[in-house]
Amino acid sequence: MRGLRLLPCALLWACAANPPAPVPTVASVPPLTPRAQQPIVPPPSLPKPAPGFGPEILLPKAEADDTEIARIGDLVLRRSHAYTRLLSAHPKLALSAVDLLVFDVLVAQHAQQFGIRVEPERIEQLAAAEEVQVRDQVKAELGGELDFAGYVWRLFGLRENDWQQTLRLRTAQRLYQGYVIRYLALREDRVQVRFLVHQDQAVAEEVAAKVRAGADFATLALQRSEDPSRRDGGLLPPFGRGFQHPVAATAFTLAKGAVSAPFRASWGDEQRWFVVYCLDQLPGREVTFAAVRDEIDRDLEQRPLSPLETTAYTLRWRGELDRSARTDAPDR
Repeated sequence: MRGLRLLPCALLWACAANPPAPVPTVASVPPLTPRAQQPIVPPPSLPKPAPGFGPEILLPKAEADDTEIARIGDLVLRRSHAYTRLLSAHPKLALSAVDLLVFDVLVAQHAQQFGIRVEPERIEQLAAAEEVQVRDQVKAELGGELDFAGYVWRLFGLRENDWQQTLRLRTAQRLYQGYVIRYLALREDRVQVRFLVHQDQAVAEEVAAKVRAGADFATLALQRSEDPSRRDGGLLPPFGRGFQHPVAATAFTLAKGAVSAPFRASWGDEQRWFVVYCLDQLPGREVTFAAVRDEIDRDLEQRPLSPLETTAYTLRWRGELDRSARTDAPDR
């Protein structure tokens, strides 16, 4: 059988970003309720192994009483055992699952706050279209070598009907994420820019001068920028004033079509020279979600939610981690 290629449209598991701190709240977006505004996510304590490191270190704790997931003779394995095992084997993966739960809670709180609900018909429409795409892709790649149910089982460990249910759940989750993040963005003043990063000030000066003389910023960013965004001509999605990025403060000082003077700022652990070009200034709109639902649907179809938007949302709304609990913990 030919090697299975992981299908992007079929891989439904997504993790939220893992940022360190929030961005100040903008007045046009009321804060969340206190119980969700500042979640505390201390690093969990790893279970201590039994003295002597005998084979009992491989056994789960007997006192757990949550949902059973497997049984070996008289020994019951439970969901909490699976998480404990994951935590000891892959701590970062386990913590990313916690981050995903925190992210989902924040999205749910904002959805409740602003009356945002996904329509079952919309979920079915999107999920059915994705299922057709996956089936066609599997058929094109594998032909008759593996039926679709077998493919789903091998790739996801799910029966076909469970995969279909999971697909619809993930579709609803993605819709809520897209609706909340794009709706909150619409309520605030935003700016959209292209930017360039370079270690050499002379290169930054040259780019700024050429753009002022009429050169295309996107082309120059593609040719000269040291940031991965150069592939898109240095394009950033529209962002608000709280966006944590080296170009954010400068971006809001520029008129549409203007280019900044080169300036120095942190880029990772180093200092680099930045140039920013303003594509547009977008004023905030005090509108209900119902009034812009169709607009957001069209926007999400044309421009799916990006990891950068998800990260910016999480940075802003997650809140401070419990620093005292992390004093001795390594960076993750």
